[in-house]
Amino acid sequence: MLTGPLGLNTVPSARMDETGTVRLGVSTLDPYAHSYIGFQLAEPLYVNIRQSAEVSNLNENADHLYPGLDFKLRLLEENAYCPAIVIGAQSAIGHKRMAGEYIALSKRYKDFDFTAGLGWGRYGSAAQLDNPLKVLSSHFGEDRLSDSPLPNGPTNWFTGDKIGLFGGAEYFTPWEGLSLKLDLGADRYEAENAAFDFATPAPWSIGASYRATDWLNFSIAAQGTGKLMGRLTLTNNLKNWFDRDKAEAEKNTVPFRAFRTDLRLPDQMQLSAEREDVLLNDVKADNLNASADILLRDTTSSPQQIGQAVKHMANHAGPDVEAINLTPRVMGLRGPQITMLRSDFEKAAAHHRGSPEEIWHNAEFDSNQSESVQRYRRRDSNLFGLHDNKLIFENQASLAEEDSGVLYRSALLLKTKGPRIFGLFDHGYALRINAKDNLERLGKIRPRAILPVRSNVDVFAERTFALDEAYLAFTHSFRPDFHLSLISGYLEEMYAGTGGELLYRPFGKRYAFGIEGWQSFKRDPYQDLNIGFNGDHVFTGHVNGWYDIPGQDLTLNIKAGRFLAEDLGARISAVKRFDNGAKLEGFVTLSNQADFDLFGGTTHSYNGIRLSLPLGGIKYVPRGVAFNAKFEPFGRDIGQDIQKPISLYEATEPLSFPHLKRHWNKIVPK
Repeated sequence: MLTGPLGLNTVPSARMDETGTVRLGVSTLDPYAHSYIGFQLAEPLYVNIRQSAEVSNLNENADHLYPGLDFKLRLLEENAYCPAIVIGAQSAIGHKRMAGEYIALSKRYKDFDFTAGLGWGRYGSAAQLDNPLKVLSSHFGEDRLSDSPLPNGPTNWFTGDKIGLFGGAEYFTPWEGLSLKLDLGADRYEAENAAFDFATPAPWSIGASYRATDWLNFSIAAQGTGKLMGRLTLTNNLKNWFDRDKAEAEKNTVPFRAFRTDLRLPDQMQLSAEREDVLLNDVKADNLNASADILLRDTTSSPQQIGQAVKHMANHAGPDVEAINLTPRVMGLRGPQITMLRSDFEKAAAHHRGSPEEIWHNAEFDSNQSESVQRYRRRDSNLFGLHDNKLIFENQASLAEEDSGVLYRSALLLKTKGPRIFGLFDHGYALRINAKDNLERLGKIRPRAILPVRSNVDVFAERTFALDEAYLAFTHSFRPDFHLSLISGYLEEMYAGTGGELLYRPFGKRYAFGIEGWQSFKRDPYQDLNIGFNGDHVFTGHVNGWYDIPGQDLTLNIKAGRFLAEDLGARISAVKRFDNGAKLEGFVTLSNQADFDLFGGTTHSYNGIRLSLPLGGIKYVPRGVAFNAKFEPFGRDIGQDIQKPISLYEATEPLSFPHLKRHWNKIVPK
């Protein structure tokens, strides 16, 4: 539809994209031009970041900007007898001018898709019915001020004395990709009539939508007889991204032996694995068992690395070893010991008569072993023992600004880790190269706090080279489900400090809990490499909870506590992980303090979407190269936390039951 989500011309429908779909688009209908980027985070949840500009002429600058975060949540799937039902909101968090909520129903009949719904706010200004929610509370009958300087929020949802009705239909023609749309909306443009001389168009529209390719869609429609709507959308699905594991598997050349040898050679197991960059420690073998620790990389799924390790161990295990025990480790953290049958791998990988499912069925996971602090060293052949080298193209853009058009910033991050100190401590480094941005206007259009948290991001962006990270870390797993990290040094671009984190993540469960605390010191952007401090320091800490939603590969995270501006609040986020290594995250933060904008308004929320794409699946691109994109506001001080270099939950993800299960089909070496 006009503002991004699936729908008709100007009204939403109950249709959803396939999980992982990303859509980027622009549209126009007098008096607004819209730009948006939307993500289907999960099967029932779509999130859209939108910037609506009030323009009288597309060749001129906007008179006003009305950003917002939109969402659509499916309540019921369509079946033979019932329509699909969704609940949604435009500017759920954002400017009130564009805010509106709706309940939409859609039902398909042959080549026709019918939609009907109830609208509140902008979607219901026709005021055709009394608000039925008033029977629940008088709160829902309160008037809505569409041009209030205060942002829209949950307290405004579904309020108003009256609501409206909307509906329409889409006809899918015999011509591939072409459909015709007709709708009747309930938006009467009340705010526009009150603010300036605006000719309200007729409520009906008729138009055509054409999908030229799988990734390109555009439409045109007439709004009444006096106005014309146009829209262009680019669409793709993250599931179609290059598979990093497939590219890595193609590099492996050592076959799984079809016949067992007479000699048992534990040292050869380790040396053979290292040739394929599989790192084994503490390799042991007796008459019936072979065991080792495997040091996992975060650029390839754990089952694929485990399968490679089993191949090398089995190839040199002699005639009698039947069980192979592997304990996966990431830094000083460890997962459960995994016991697998050698014969299952031989049938699947060497004789092609078995499957990953059979290996899973016979595998055992022991997560009850406690452990004292263990010293271990990586055996790396890289220069100076550097490892986990990464090259990250980092980009941030913001549509959600009231006082500026699109803001952006691009940088290059070079990351590496050094050899373990005394076999106990990790140390990591990151250099930031700031490439391009348009943040120079930020200090002119927006007030800056006396003690800025992130509102002086424009000053940090001015430096071409900066030290991003330089830290020393101690990590330890008391048990495979209970982990600790202690970190000190330069933690991120804007802050240094000392702190730690505890995580309880029981294996085989969908939940996890944690607590963290950081004594942070603000870095000085006016010193070389930003290595100095400006004297501002603050303690910040949070309690965390995670839950994996069944069947969605979607993780919900709630963190609550004290942020860097000494404000109190909470953040809820949803993270979607894909088999190819891509990761998508959407979040909303609410704070008891407020940021001020140019127009004297305030906001208590900070929200955005983050996307991470590994580029190692592309031919000739090294495995540690990635593209990260953030779509969130710049220079906000509320709701900000330390971007710690090591997150225990993320670090233990390769050790977790959901990760192992999701990628288990890759455990059989090719």
